[in-house]
Amino acid sequence: MAMNLLSARKVETILPQAEPYWLKDGGSLFLYVTPNGSKLWRYRYRLGGKPAIYAIGKYPAVSLEAARNERDRARELVKKGVHPVVEKRISISTQLEKGDNTYEAVARRWMASNVQWSEGYAAQVKRTMEKDVFPKVGKLPISSVRTAHLRPLIQGVAERGAATVAILIRQWSSQLFAYAAGEELCDSDPTALLKRSVKRPRVRHHPPLAWQDIPKFLSRVDDAGYRVTVIALRLMALTYVRTAELRKAHWSEFDLDNAIWTVPAGRMKMRQPHIVPLSRQATVLLKELHTLTGGGEVLFPSFRKPGEVMSATTLNKVLERMGYGGQFSSHGFRATATTLLGLLSYPENRVDLQLAHSKRKKDSSRAPYDHTKYIASRTIIMQDWADILDVLARSDSMSKIMEAFGPLSKRRRALLRVIERE
Repeated sequence: MAMNLLSARKVETILPQAEPYWLKDGGSLFLYVTPNGSKLWRYRYRLGGKPAIYAIGKYPAVSLEAARNERDRARELVKKGVHPVVEKRISISTQLEKGDNTYEAVARRWMASNVQWSEGYAAQVKRTMEKDVFPKVGKLPISSVRTAHLRPLIQGVAERGAATVAILIRQWSSQLFAYAAGEELCDSDPTALLKRSVKRPRVRHHPPLAWQDIPKFLSRVDDAGYRVTVIALRLMALTYVRTAELRKAHWSEFDLDNAIWTVPAGRMKMRQPHIVPLSRQATVLLKELHTLTGGGEVLFPSFRKPGEVMSATTLNKVLERMGYGGQFSSHGFRATATTLLGLLSYPENRVDLQLAHSKRKKDSSRAPYDHTKYIASRTIIMQDWADILDVLARSDSMSKIMEAFGPLSKRRRALLRVIERE
């Protein structure tokens, strides 16, 4: 059988005619030339006694040499009883499937599936993935991502001084591969070998204010600047919620007549709604704030960026100007309340519920209703806490505070009576 009858030069210079025609190269490979000048590679074969044509591609995208190589590959498939046309369709389908199942595509589906995440946490995962991960491995099929792809990525993040972010990327990727395995898109977790690739930094908890430092702090808050910001700091102290829960608050969440604030699940860390009983002091501040920002939807709008809320750094910058930079943050109000209420022996389970701390439950079906639990006693504790801050602002001694709010106080006896009925 004559082979290689065409030359690269002849294929390049061949001219179209009024009618389409075929040029034979040998081995059942042909160049089909159309009247409009298209040059198409075709492989003719028989399978099961029936003739068929396999379209290899168009010249010059497919060169003479590439066409011959594909002809040889197709011939081997025919010998095995496989139609090259069918095999090509399967290959194209596989490539399309891989395009739908890149690391980035699967990661976005995984992120969307985690409906239990808070808005802030979901935004953090998305922001980190888009900044540090997708540019490096996002276009790779999830099944093709290996440890060698992820190790330099994670170590690079750690080397720029963001070790905590590097650890989170590894943890999130591990969760992603578990999700992908459940979808039968990969067989293993390449992050398993990277668990100790980054040294975990020492955890720096938000330090509380010592009780003896609270009077000085409270005396300086009112001079901190813009009144809306001052109210935000005071509400942080009175409610000891997480910073994001307060600065993103909407007026629709508040029932000032009944002194109740219900934080929606979407803004809570554990994706469960949270009730905050409001003390008289907090209610007074909120009514004042309403005269300043009540015309809009949110309590603390950004005045530099219309349509947005107060930035995450605003309160901490104010604290820095007050002289507390590196010593105390807005999140530290939670530790302050926990420490002082613990010193005064308030019931730990009530305080933990008011902090909205996560507790592992034996009966998970009860978890969605925990935000309504012990409201009566929590209301008393929140009012006691506000009154304690007022007493501290007067610089009363700890002995007087213990006498008024401690385990043997009249207030505590009233609280215990309510707890007995709950």
